[in-house]
Amino acid sequence: MKKLIKCGKLFKASNEAVQQNMAIVVEDNKISDVLEISRIGDLGNYEVMDLSDKFIMPGLIDSHTHCWGNGSFKELTVDGMYTVSPPTYALRGIKWVQNDLMAGFTTIRDAGAPGFADVAIRDAINEGYHWGPRMMAAGLPLNALGGHGDSPLQPPYTGGDRNNVRAIICGPDQARQAARFNFKYGADFIKFMSTYGVLTTGDDPGAQEMTYEEMRAIIEVAEFRGKTTATHAHGLNGIKCAVKAGVTSIEHGTFIDEETAEMMVERGTFLVPTLTVNTRMLSKMKEGEIADYAIKKAQICKKVHFTNIKMAYSKGVKIALGTDAAAPYLYHGTQAEELVLMVEKVGMKPEHALISATKTGAELLGWDDKIGTIEKGKLADIIAVEGNPLSDMNVMRNVGFVMKDGTVYKNA
Repeated sequence: MKKLIKCGKLFKASNEAVQQNMAIVVEDNKISDVLEISRIGDLGNYEVMDLSDKFIMPGLIDSHTHCWGNGSFKELTVDGMYTVSPPTYALRGIKWVQNDLMAGFTTIRDAGAPGFADVAIRDAINEGYHWGPRMMAAGLPLNALGGHGDSPLQPPYTGGDRNNVRAIICGPDQARQAARFNFKYGADFIKFMSTYGVLTTGDDPGAQEMTYEEMRAIIEVAEFRGKTTATHAHGLNGIKCAVKAGVTSIEHGTFIDEETAEMMVERGTFLVPTLTVNTRMLSKMKEGEIADYAIKKAQICKKVHFTNIKMAYSKGVKIALGTDAAAPYLYHGTQAEELVLMVEKVGMKPEHALISATKTGAELLGWDDKIGTIEKGKLADIIAVEGNPLSDMNVMRNVGFVMKDGTVYKNA
């Protein structure tokens, strides 16, 4: 039997409009119609879900998660990663990505996991062994030798090991080989590091890590396959170099400037700001829980992050919501804070913030033909909240109804 969702307020995310007294017809796993309730005939022909007192919108997309961690600094230290086997990461991660789905994130893009744990989780969900969100997986993140995420315990890239934490490369030939290795073992896209970062020891988050030639080699392999790329990039030189090399999305973008933002607009490069990471870590940490070097670097980044992302938004850079779920105190299922920060700290219109988590996220993933908006023919990924996020984005912290692929997972 067809399902019929009676909507109070409907935000289709195809534009900024909110419609009243609408209905969504779901047949199998797809939306078969979106129309005014008054045009519906005999309700006896449908399984009716009355959400006429709710705000209805497409399922959310988190474009930057890590399925193998859940808010612990110890899990995120590179040496600490070697104390856990990839199968353990995958088994733990199933529960954590389920938390994402129950929070309304019907799709996640996982930005890299030890031993292809993200690929294993994605496949287990797709094959019906477990339930969870729709996933796009990066496999092993690509790092330069001695870069952000490298460790004395990690061997250089020498042909590939599926159980590695990361693929450590030095030079464009190894970069090209590592990208091909990732695709061989099931990656949907490639994630690489353009700059150093916050959580690893002994580096400056603003310093460039990979050369243009290394970045271009990675991106070229992805382009050959019609695949996308994402790069961890805090520092300006690394951001600019990755954009010139043709990367699909800049992750974090902390020290971006006006010239680079304009270049991103011209080239259509996406920005995934991950605003919640440093905000959550610096506000939630207790004495002794976070290493001093990480606190210092997080404070440096936070001083400029909101201001620079606000500038990029004003320039018209395409912004997709991503949180870096798994970072310290950033627990899976709590990512709605990113929407709040987009509005309150960056100054995004609430409608634009919601679109960043739906339509723009789908465009980034290359899945905008099937998700991201509520339209006829799209997959039935639909969520509902009490209240109106356009007047108070905090209501997104409590998603009461979750449908993915036409199946209801939550109906509070």
